[in-house]
Amino acid sequence: MYENLRFFHLIPELSETQFNKNITELVQRQFLVLDDGGEAKITAQGKEILLQHENYFIWLDNYRFGKTDETIWRLLQFTVQVISHLSYADKQYIPLEQSPLYQKQLKMYIKSMPKNQLIQTVKQEWTQIFLCLPKEEADFFAKQFSGYQQIGKASFQLMDTKRTAFEKFLLKKERLHHLLQTISKMSEDSFLKKFIMPLLKQNENKSMNETRYYLNRDLSIEDVAKERRMKKSTVQDHFMELALTSEFPFERFISNNTCHYLNNYSGPYQEWVYRSLKQNNPELDYFEFRLYQIQKLREERE
Repeated sequence: MYENLRFFHLIPELSETQFNKNITELVQRQFLVLDDGGEAKITAQGKEILLQHENYFIWLDNYRFGKTDETIWRLLQFTVQVISHLSYADKQYIPLEQSPLYQKQLKMYIKSMPKNQLIQTVKQEWTQIFLCLPKEEADFFAKQFSGYQQIGKASFQLMDTKRTAFEKFLLKKERLHHLLQTISKMSEDSFLKKFIMPLLKQNENKSMNETRYYLNRDLSIEDVAKERRMKKSTVQDHFMELALTSEFPFERFISNNTCHYLNNYSGPYQEWVYRSLKQNNPELDYFEFRLYQIQKLREERE
């Protein structure tokens, strides 16, 4: 409801104890305030800090890219190195990657078109990508490339030494995800997009995507659960994730009674508490309640 899906699994090692300690510190600094129910809300002072902060990350999307972002970047760097040396007919170099994961993937795509066409295509596509990125970001990636008579730098060598390790981690993620979004928006027949698409697909919830197929068959939730041999609640979880991230037929799953009741309910929809609403309407279904909130969120985005 607060558009935090992009931070999904960003810091898996963060403990609940440390998280609560951070919340307490932000409350003490008056950037957050706790309500009677213990929920934290940002203060006017906190919002001002966000607006002023230079590292307010807008491209970060760990839900969409987080599982494979580093793997994709290493593969892209390896591709540039190999094609650079290929363009000079130079075979005497140490490859950046020795793993079959990278070498097999690259060999398969290198054989997909004639050598001269491949070299020209990759050069043109990287030029196109860098023109879409701010100069500072384009330089950040270009300076990490190794190739013929060129040794790339490590990402940390290209960042301000005054930044904390965590700031560097976030900045690298931010820029990398912007790069991946840029490539994913390229034409379907572009070499680099087709090259990384299998790895991008690995970020998707495979089981959820299988449920998506049944969504298109106009079945009830009970029928989908039966077909997929899983709990109804699991199917509902998949549907809610699909509703957050893709086109979804909300009208099929939200009853007229629920719509009428929630349309007349006051207050910001993000702050509604299900148990409070259910006290006034015992028939209110949790799944429909959440879908209604997601629909409102999607309408605001659009």
